[in-house]
Amino acid sequence: MFAYWLTLADREFYVPVERAPDPGEGYAPHDVPAGWTGTREGVWAYWRPDGVVLPDQGWKVHVSTTRERLAFTLDTVAAACFAEGVVFKHLAAPLFYGAFHHKHASRAQAGKFCALYPPDVATARRLMERLARELKGESGPYVLTDRRFGDSEVVHYRYGAYRSRKRVQADGTSVHLVRDGHGEDQVDVRSTEFVLPPGIEDPFAPPPQPHTGPVLLDGRFQVTEVIRHSNGGGTYRATDTSTGAQVFVKEARPHNGLIGDGTESRDRLRREWQILRRVHAAAPGLCPEPVAHFTVWDHDFLVTEFVPGTGFLKWVAANTTVGWLDMEPERHAAYFADVERVLSLLGADLRRLHEIGLRFGDVSHNNVLVQGDLTVRLIDFETVTERDQPPSPLGTPGYTPPPKVAESGVDPDDYGFAGLALCALFPLHQPLERDPRGRLELYRRDVARDTPVPESLWRQATRHHGRGQGDLGPSAYELPTAADLDERPEQALTRLREGLTAGLLAMARPDGPDWVFPPSPRAYSFNTLCVEHGTAGVVYALRRSGTDVPDAVLDRLRNDALSRVGELTPGLQTGSAGIAWVLDESGLREEAGHLLGAALAHPLADASAQLATGAAGIGLAHLALRDGHDGALEAAARIGDAILRDDGAAALAGAGVPGLAAGLSGTALFLHSLGAVTGEERYTRAAVRLVHAELDKATGDGDGPEGLRFSDGTRIMPHLATGAAGVATALGRLAADGDERSALALPGVLRVCRLTCSMEPGLYAGVAGWAYALAEHAELTGRDADRRAALRVATGLAKYAVRHPTGLRVLGSLQTRYQADLASGGAGVLLALARVLDGPTASLFTVPPPTAQAPSADTHRAAVAAVAAV
Repeated sequence: MFAYWLTLADREFYVPVERAPDPGEGYAPHDVPAGWTGTREGVWAYWRPDGVVLPDQGWKVHVSTTRERLAFTLDTVAAACFAEGVVFKHLAAPLFYGAFHHKHASRAQAGKFCALYPPDVATARRLMERLARELKGESGPYVLTDRRFGDSEVVHYRYGAYRSRKRVQADGTSVHLVRDGHGEDQVDVRSTEFVLPPGIEDPFAPPPQPHTGPVLLDGRFQVTEVIRHSNGGGTYRATDTSTGAQVFVKEARPHNGLIGDGTESRDRLRREWQILRRVHAAAPGLCPEPVAHFTVWDHDFLVTEFVPGTGFLKWVAANTTVGWLDMEPERHAAYFADVERVLSLLGADLRRLHEIGLRFGDVSHNNVLVQGDLTVRLIDFETVTERDQPPSPLGTPGYTPPPKVAESGVDPDDYGFAGLALCALFPLHQPLERDPRGRLELYRRDVARDTPVPESLWRQATRHHGRGQGDLGPSAYELPTAADLDERPEQALTRLREGLTAGLLAMARPDGPDWVFPPSPRAYSFNTLCVEHGTAGVVYALRRSGTDVPDAVLDRLRNDALSRVGELTPGLQTGSAGIAWVLDESGLREEAGHLLGAALAHPLADASAQLATGAAGIGLAHLALRDGHDGALEAAARIGDAILRDDGAAALAGAGVPGLAAGLSGTALFLHSLGAVTGEERYTRAAVRLVHAELDKATGDGDGPEGLRFSDGTRIMPHLATGAAGVATALGRLAADGDERSALALPGVLRVCRLTCSMEPGLYAGVAGWAYALAEHAELTGRDADRRAALRVATGLAKYAVRHPTGLRVLGSLQTRYQADLASGGAGVLLALARVLDGPTASLFTVPPPTAQAPSADTHRAAVAAVAAV
């Protein structure tokens, strides 16, 4: 939801919505009295009387409205606040109102148009009574964080902070604070329900009403499971108590869920009810059987049969063999046959719908369920329109024809159907739409490595995708051809690296208002300085790949880090320890020491033993910087000793998903490095124990085609930050030291990394991470076959690069905007390529042991031979 707001201001990068160049003509109240000042802060326009100091917290009043009544509502609210001398704010422009009320907006902010800050209960009551009276009969969205006042539909209230106070958490995110009734700080909960801090009572609430028995919608349907919430409403699983059948319930909230055609959620739900009845009458089984439609309070509900099945994208992820280096040809052929069957049945359903005279409108992986016998069902008929009418503006990127394609007469259903065929091969629609020239050749190279793709399936997938020329100008850097990648892989990857380097440097904005390099959406929940999401990570990747970083970029990183050190968490990936490491490698030793000290002294320094955000990462940074900073080695040893306390019980109990970020493998990497530097075997032994405990979480047969697998509880995780690639990194270090279990497990763990395709190219959760892990393994074994595997996976990164006049860029995890960050953007891809091409000089935060303590050549060769023998 947050990512949606970041796509409204810029077509290339994720940028806060308030930075949109043209948000529309600004809103303002009429007749502002003397002594009042208006200021713009973000998406809000504030109005303050001279000399009034805002309290720290209190009873906020929120007023909602509809688009048609914005001016009247604003003037009514403003007049009441002017009379009472109460500070208030309102959304500043039409773009911001649309963003708050869009179908994909945040539910915690939805409905808010005006926010008032009365200084006490009495003033709050007078304001709300006046507004309820003067806005009687007005309609507006329900503000989910609040309670409505009396019988008003538009006046709401909640208790919370007026002045922003935040507490940083170990992972780098922050929470808002409010004092409770006892004067203690509590999290200012901004969820989708009304929550009071402990010790605070609601002075405006009506007497509570007794509940008798379960709540039944329409007196009949009992909700048993929340499937999904959205700003427009929600979807639920329920039981029809009149029949005992499982049903699907879809909710539409009033005056919310706006889209480009001016409709709101209730409009579309009511039309969907009519469409379902029409389709079911004409072709039973083509759509979910409609059961009921009704209104409860002011929310609409649609009830249909509950359709079992697996979402198309999830089905592809669970069954695909595309891109696997070690898959039997028979399994490829079987998968392609299943895909063709699924698409054939789906095509038949779409033809039946067209014969009724209707267009589905959003044929995408979101709206197709695959059942156990490979039959399919279309779900979510919200976007269905008459075929002779314009299509719905709703649609899924990659499955909705771009404007030029639509202008050529391509039907949205036909384009979406082709998009599903492409998804079954590669879910990489956006790079193909932006920069199609030569890209299909790269796709086919990875799809058909061992078994040719059936021509009929390939034609279906590429019928509309990849046929245009895109909308980019000429680039000085071309994508490598399939022949280049196969015949001259190192030269091709070198050129790819050069293009990505040029693209990263060209995207730098040292004088930008927030970030220096375009980040992922997640950066806005953390910070845009850190290793994982921000400037430090891009600088690290550039330097490790042999690129000189511009002085302006280093100056900005230095100044931002020093000025914001008090706001940063201490960790390696999202905090000051990682930034210190990058500053030290960049020659800014004094500044690095300041940040390193701040990390060690931070109250959250020992919050966990994890590598990404906890003590292991802080210890690793101290270990790496030991030669230039007094006491750093001793500090690392103290951290190691704390982790070893009680046989590492805290590390074992606090471990997250296996991998480098939060798993035991990351903590083990630090302990192994500490043992290598200090010569203390107890650290190395502890590393072995932790990695063995990580291996105990694996499933599968290490000798089977899928290898050893790690899960987050819902899906298999093969990645570097979370999953097999990260575990393999730790296993390789221990195998080189002679640990037999690590050596035996390593090939099975790496088997799930021998893959050339993922939805993401990134280092932490994509193809770049697999190439990185395989390159480390090849260095350990010294085998040509392992080196070739690392090169082969790395060449799969070429299909993710997008040509741009300034260089090559990477669309990150959501495939909608360019990203430069280390975790999921271009910097991570660059570092992986450098690791494959250059070796350990491009390692990701590793600490080489002192030369005098390094294993002898005979010992290392023996370890390599043991791994190679496996």
